[in-house]
Amino acid sequence: MAPIALPITLLVALLGVQVAGCNGRKAESEPTGKNRPGAYAVRSDGRGWAVSDDGLFGHRRGAGAPSAPLGKGLGYAQGSEAAPTNTGILVRKPDRMAPGLNLMHSGDAAEAVLMDSTGKVEHRWALAYEKLPEAPPLATSFQIPWRRVHLRSDGSLLAMHSDAALVSIDRRSRLQWVLYDRVHHDLDVVETDAGPMIYALARRERVVPPVNPDEPVVDDLILLIDATGKKTRTVSLWDAFIASEWAPLLTRLNVRVGDVMHANSLDVLDEKEAAAFESEEVKAGDVLVCMRDLDIVGVIDVDAEKLVWMTQGPSPSIWRGAHDPSITASGEMLIFDNLGGVGGHSRLLALEPGAKRANWTWSGTPAESFSSVFCGTAHELPGGNILVAESCHGRAIEIDRATGDIVWEFVSDRLAGEEDELVAALFEIERIPRPDWLASD
Repeated sequence: MAPIALPITLLVALLGVQVAGCNGRKAESEPTGKNRPGAYAVRSDGRGWAVSDDGLFGHRRGAGAPSAPLGKGLGYAQGSEAAPTNTGILVRKPDRMAPGLNLMHSGDAAEAVLMDSTGKVEHRWALAYEKLPEAPPLATSFQIPWRRVHLRSDGSLLAMHSDAALVSIDRRSRLQWVLYDRVHHDLDVVETDAGPMIYALARRERVVPPVNPDEPVVDDLILLIDATGKKTRTVSLWDAFIASEWAPLLTRLNVRVGDVMHANSLDVLDEKEAAAFESEEVKAGDVLVCMRDLDIVGVIDVDAEKLVWMTQGPSPSIWRGAHDPSITASGEMLIFDNLGGVGGHSRLLALEPGAKRANWTWSGTPAESFSSVFCGTAHELPGGNILVAESCHGRAIEIDRATGDIVWEFVSDRLAGEEDELVAALFEIERIPRPDWLASD
C-alpha cells in the first residue's frame, strides 16, 4: 500500500475544473483582486465549504466571504449546543468496556478531571488564567478554558490556553512554569533521558508570498519546548509545504486571507507508527498534522522542515474539516471526520495511510445523532474499542468497533453561555490506566 505520491503535473491537472460557487451562482472563471490571483473556480459541497472539484484546498468560508480578523482568538465556542435534559452516564456495559479512568476537560473552565466509568470524579486539576504570574490580558472568553491537556506519569499536567499560554502544573495544581505564546489546539510529548520534549502547535502572522504576496496570513507553527518551558525550535508549516513536492498546488488555493490552513492536531510518530506509512520519507520523530481548512493530513519532517507525505482521505467522499488523526496499533489511520458524513454530519474513519477506501466507518443512526462541527477526538483503546469526544454536544462514547455498538455513553452537565443555556464543549476524553500516584492523594 503506497502513500499518496502522485506527480505534481497529475495533481495539478486533477484540479483544473470550472464549477459552481458556494451561493449557488456560478463562480467567475477569471476572478480578479490581489487576494485571488490566478484562474480557479469553486463549487458548494452543500456544507458551506468552497472546494475544488476533487476537494483539495476546501475551506469552510464561502468564496469571497470575509475572514476572521488576524490576531484574534481562534474562536472556538465554550459551548454551542443547547444544554441537554439527560446528563451523566447514559450507557454502561462494563463487560465490553476497556478498563481505566477518563481524563476530560471542557469549555467552561481551566480545569481537568479524572472520572471513572460510573461518573465519579477521582481527581481534579484547576488553575485559572488570572492566577498566572504577570499574565497578559486575554483577547476573548474562548481563551479561558484549557483547550488541550497532557497528563504525565507523575501526575503533573500540561495545559493550553488557546492563543495565550502553555502551563505546567503538578498534580496538586501548583504552577511549575508558564510559557506565554500563541499555542493552540494540540500538543504532544516525547519523553527523553533529559526530560520531556514538548511539541505544540502555535501561530503568528506574516506574509507568505505563495499564499498571499500582499497581506499577512496566519502561519501555523510547530514549537519544540523543553522541560523548563523554554522554546528550542520553531518550524513553519507553510515553509514546510513550500519546501515540498506539493508546493505548486498552492497556486490553486481558493482562499488567501486570514486563517487559510488552520492546523488543528499534532502527533509525534514513533517507529511503529512511522512504518505504517510504508514510505522511505516518513521516519520516527516526524510529526503527523491535520490542516483542517485544506482538508489535508500530512507528515512534517521537523529536521528538514519539509512536508514529506500528504493525503486527503478516501475517495469518493473525502473528509471535511477533520480532526485528530492518529495511527492505531494495527497501522491504520483513525480520524474524526467532522463534516464528511451523510448530510454534512460527523463520522469516524479508519484506513491504511494513503488508502483509497476506509476499512471501517462509523456514523450516527440517524446521521444527525452524531455531529460535531468543531473539535472532536477519537482514540483507539486496548482491545480495539474506540473512545470518542463529540465535542459540540458535550458527549463521550465508547464504541465496540466489531459491532458498532455504543458500550459507554456520557453527557456532560457542565454549562456555558451567558445564561448557562449551552452545554460546555467537551474538548477531549482519554482513557488512562489508574495511576499509582492517585492512591497517595
